[in-house]
Amino acid sequence: MNEIQKEDLYQIQVRLFRLAQLNWNISAAKCSELFKKYNIYDYIETCYEIYHTQGDEASFQDIEKYLENLGCKK
Repeated sequence: MNEIQKEDLYQIQVRLFRLAQLNWNISAAKCSELFKKYNIYDYIETCYEIYHTQGDEASFQDIEKYLENLGCKK
């Protein structure tokens, strides 16, 4: 991954974190806890090729499905 892609990945992660926080109505600390516990940052990196071409809402829906499949209760 080149520097431009790394910066883009970081921006995607930040936007999706904020979207999760708002949609789940949780604090930044709780959201951070969930992202770390379920390796969401790594998941976003794995999905980078898809996520950087689609909108944040679609990416967020995918993350919610990912968490649901892991049995996560927000």
